[in-house]
Amino acid sequence: MAESLYGKNGYYTSPRPVLGRRGDFTTTPKLTKSLAKAVAAWIKQEWKEHGRKLPVIELGPGDGTLAADIFKHLGFLGRRVLNYHFVEISPHLLDRQIHAVDHNATGHHTLSQAFDAAGKDALILSNEFFDAFPVRIFKKEEEHFSELHLAGAIEHWLPAENLPDSSLFQKDWPSGQRLEVAESIQHWMNEELAQLNSGSLLTIDYGEDLDHLYHRRPRGSLRAYAHHQLILPPEAYLNPGKQDLTFDVNFTDLSRWGNAIGITSGDLKTQETFIAGFGPGLNLDADQAFKVLRQEKFRKSV
Repeated sequence: MAESLYGKNGYYTSPRPVLGRRGDFTTTPKLTKSLAKAVAAWIKQEWKEHGRKLPVIELGPGDGTLAADIFKHLGFLGRRVLNYHFVEISPHLLDRQIHAVDHNATGHHTLSQAFDAAGKDALILSNEFFDAFPVRIFKKEEEHFSELHLAGAIEHWLPAENLPDSSLFQKDWPSGQRLEVAESIQHWMNEELAQLNSGSLLTIDYGEDLDHLYHRRPRGSLRAYAHHQLILPPEAYLNPGKQDLTFDVNFTDLSRWGNAIGITSGDLKTQETFIAGFGPGLNLDADQAFKVLRQEKFRKSV
């Protein structure tokens, strides 16, 4: 999955269009301005609560549409004090993002680089960022868990060794249930996000908490998108680098892994609740499928 999405000829690292009508999927900011309005209001509120205009770091900004609309809705005074940074692995997308905000942002390939430039007191926001991290896939057997290994598109299930740290293994699943664990997110948090000294995080993504994540989904949530068409395994394993691979985010794990590095989590909201009062959303199903998690880290004592 890492090689297919981020390798030399990966889905996100090659110059082919991935977003919009000519691409494979469309994100919320392309369809409604309400999300940008709500995020701009969140930035203003966080500035007020932290007592200063913290830099803003956006992770995986797509084509820059969300950032461009945030700039507009912050107003003239907000834009004057805004110190905005992108974190984007794709050089092709990064060029589009910088152009979208008229070069009023600085681009970086890693969060560590953004911290070096902006400082480690910051607001960090993301929209559909974590759902593209590589996952390991497990299946509940009668007495143990097995793990998925692939030979092309052929699935092989072998006894799992060294189970990762995940809330998923704390629940009694029925035999045959497939589970995705994005331990790559935990590694990223420990290596990069842990550098945050103080600030707040806003994570917008599709997913659920542990209790609702796999409701009526015994085959898990891994899937691919190509030309706006949903593709399920085993076909989803084909055409690496030419289609998006994604999964539903486990927000219980995001909160647990954040807590382990000193980041506390607030309530998990639906996108419908988050954008209420800022204009129309997408549709009822989509606005409830997307979740919004606010987290905060307090300044380290010296």
